[in-house]
Amino acid sequence: MFVRSDFATFDDPTLAGRMHLIKTVLDPKFEALAPKIIATLQPQNGQPFYGHVAKHQRRFKNPPVDTWIAFSQNKRSYKAWPHFELGFWPDRLFMYFDILDECKPSVQGKLTAVELATLLEALPADYVLTANHGAPTTSPLNQENVAATVQKFNQYKHTELVVGRSLFKADPLFDQPAALEAYILETFTTLMPLYGAMMMAMEA
Repeated sequence: MFVRSDFATFDDPTLAGRMHLIKTVLDPKFEALAPKIIATLQPQNGQPFYGHVAKHQRRFKNPPVDTWIAFSQNKRSYKAWPHFELGFWPDRLFMYFDILDECKPSVQGKLTAVELATLLEALPADYVLTANHGAPTTSPLNQENVAATVQKFNQYKHTELVVGRSLFKADPLFDQPAALEAYILETFTTLMPLYGAMMMAMEA
């Protein structure tokens, strides 16, 4: 399970050094937890989920600023599908549901702003959201922020929808492996109805 020292991966300033730590410290932990997350997400008699560990193959100079494993129902990719992510920024562990640029047109064509806002507002109050998966900053999930995020999502071409939970590295859960695992799995369980509603709308 993840521990506080895992964040030291991002202390290495070099591409080679940080990639080595990602591949030897973080990726094995992602892969070890993946079957439990997939079992949590897997719908009854539904299309299976697949884990996609970030490879950072386009990194030639600057080290990755974050890393993750994504879960989608597409065996080969995930960015063009609604998907889930578990990953690290240098200061936090995140558990998110994502609609990225590649998937955005499919969602916009099927869900109105009101329908999307209603789905988001049904999530617990301690969740967070953002319109940019490429930055760590998030906003609390409240009615005002949901309205602003949905408006941006519908109005601007390169805005996304990311919602879920994050844990800063000082959080005491990093000293409680079983509780941390339960927290991660609970988060994805809670996000699953949002995913299901979006998939049903897209397939209609």
